[in-house]
Amino acid sequence: MKDDDILKEGLKRFRIAYDDQSENRDLALDDINFRHGDQWDERAKQQRISEGRPVLTVNKLEQRVDQVTGDQRMNRMGVIVRPLDVTESNGRFKQAEVIAGIIKNIEAVSNAKTAYDTAFDHAVGHGFGFWRIITEYNDDDSFEQDIRIKRISNSMRVYLDPCAEEVTKKDAMWGFITQMVDKDDYPDADWELGKGEDRSLWAEGEKVRIAEYFRRVPMKAVLWLINGKTLKVKDDTFDLRDELGEQGIIPEKERTVETYKVEWHKMSQNEIFEKGLIPSKYIPIIPCYGKELNVRGKTFYRGVIRYAKDPQRIYNYTRTASVEQTALAPKAPWVMEEGQLGAHKTDWENANNKNTSVLIYKNVPGVPPPQRQSPPQPSSGWLTESGIADQDIDAASGMYKASLGAPSNERSGKAINARKMEGDVGTYHFHDNRALSLQHSYEVLADMIPRVYDTKRTVRIKTPEDQEEMVTINDSVFDNESGQWVNVYDLSMGKYEIAIDVGASYTTQRQQASESMMELIQYAPQLAPKILDLIAKNLDWPGADDIANRLRDQSITPEQAQQMVEQAVQQAMDGEKQQLERQKLEASVMKTQADAQTKAAELELKKAELGIKDAELKIKVREMNEKKMASMTDAELKRYEIDIKAETELKLKAMDIQIAEMCPEEAKEDEDVEPITIINQVSEAKNIKINRKNGQIVGAEVT
Repeated sequence: MKDDDILKEGLKRFRIAYDDQSENRDLALDDINFRHGDQWDERAKQQRISEGRPVLTVNKLEQRVDQVTGDQRMNRMGVIVRPLDVTESNGRFKQAEVIAGIIKNIEAVSNAKTAYDTAFDHAVGHGFGFWRIITEYNDDDSFEQDIRIKRISNSMRVYLDPCAEEVTKKDAMWGFITQMVDKDDYPDADWELGKGEDRSLWAEGEKVRIAEYFRRVPMKAVLWLINGKTLKVKDDTFDLRDELGEQGIIPEKERTVETYKVEWHKMSQNEIFEKGLIPSKYIPIIPCYGKELNVRGKTFYRGVIRYAKDPQRIYNYTRTASVEQTALAPKAPWVMEEGQLGAHKTDWENANNKNTSVLIYKNVPGVPPPQRQSPPQPSSGWLTESGIADQDIDAASGMYKASLGAPSNERSGKAINARKMEGDVGTYHFHDNRALSLQHSYEVLADMIPRVYDTKRTVRIKTPEDQEEMVTINDSVFDNESGQWVNVYDLSMGKYEIAIDVGASYTTQRQQASESMMELIQYAPQLAPKILDLIAKNLDWPGADDIANRLRDQSITPEQAQQMVEQAVQQAMDGEKQQLERQKLEASVMKTQADAQTKAAELELKKAELGIKDAELKIKVREMNEKKMASMTDAELKRYEIDIKAETELKLKAMDIQIAEMCPEEAKEDEDVEPITIINQVSEAKNIKINRKNGQIVGAEVT
């Protein structure tokens, strides 16, 4: 689509999202202000202030929000990556661990906890929050990109496709992240706003709106089934089909599938400033919702504040009235006859405001001295209403005193825990929605990682024990045993599913383990020498591992050492026997492999596998060309094509060498020798002698 068409589309969709969410956002904004302390009706507040009467706010709702958000901070969730292809020989389990380790490292480097906490706090407070996933260059002098998780501090800036049905909005086809900026930030932009209804959406006073517009575009792809393996190619790759056909490789099955690409545009009301592609099939905006409720086809979101506002207002009013009445008790008025003030009017007017030791009045014959009225008695009704309002706040928020750590009528620990669990049930939907949001976030990361980390590079990963390791990904090595090139951590291969690890952190688990083992020692002291090193290892101390090693070394007695030596000798003897048996077995296998018919079948299978690798290589080369050639000059493009062609020919020649080595009797050492010069990526000339037989390559040699 042209930029003008995309701009019109973006303006229309922003209007749709703005109108759809306007009521939701008004309610959410009121919740935010109420949580902040604006809990009085404005007219009643101003009237009381003008009369000099107190206006008290005892905010009991912020504690409830903090309690729910504190629970999630104490129980962090982690990612679990499982391979869908679980054959033992493909190494998918280790590759899944690498992907999970990359995700954990992205979270650590991005300080993702801040993004998660902010979004969850917004969801609990007013019903919805967001975070986003971006890519950025890892260095000013590098072309390698890294994935980062960023927080969105203002949830009112985000607008998502209202037609999305999933709770996580993973099926959203478009979305916006907006911000209000000064016109001076974009001095060359056209800020001449129109007179239509959209003018108010894109300008507020001297501020103008800038929007990041994400649009999800459907695409077609073709799946080929070749020798039990699936290849995904573009629907217009007809030349590749012909090339494979010439090699005798014909897809067994074929079907068309729908996928997506995500476009990114930075726009104002009048123009598009920047554009690009997001390396994912999902909109990289992750929502986190509170309680969801659909009313007459319209979805509303709320937190713990929404339904507890009225009880909170009642509590504020009754507490204010009670305090006011108590404060006025010692300020009962004086009663006297007219004329008794005399020249001391000021003293009597300030009698309730100052500690005056003497009050002088004018004596009027036959009139008693001034008398103070009886002070009003505080009403017990205010205290009763305050208690009822407090209970209403508990009921409306779904959280009771035990959940807040306050003493109640429960006395035993089990009773307190039972009541706390009841309170947790009332707010569990917040934690459940958080888990769904995190799972969707991990799905987006797992989808982006093979697209961003698509070259050979060394990356840092996080192990389940929170240890750091360096791993080289997208590498290939030659396996001498199998005689094949083996891919090492090729992230583009395989399919995986994402799950959530719910529970305490690894540090907390260590502490719990050490405490449990110490309790075990109290009941079974004889176990102390055997598990003391394990207790030390699980303690969260600096140098705990060193202490555990010393305890382990010192715990070995001479008898135990002798026993260990005897066990080692026995294991060595058993190992020799196993070695002899293994040699006999290998000899039998080698004899069996000498069968000509079996060898021919194995050769044909190897050829088919190499043909598939050839197809995969051509697909990768094609995709790399499309990605890199777009940004190259003509000279760079020509040089790059030469390099890619050379690299491809080298890999294809290596495959031919493998075939020749598997069937050497078909090759003759001096038959049809053809020298070929190939220029590789580092511009070094290498001569490769190609042995041909009947027009087919049967061997090669580098000279």
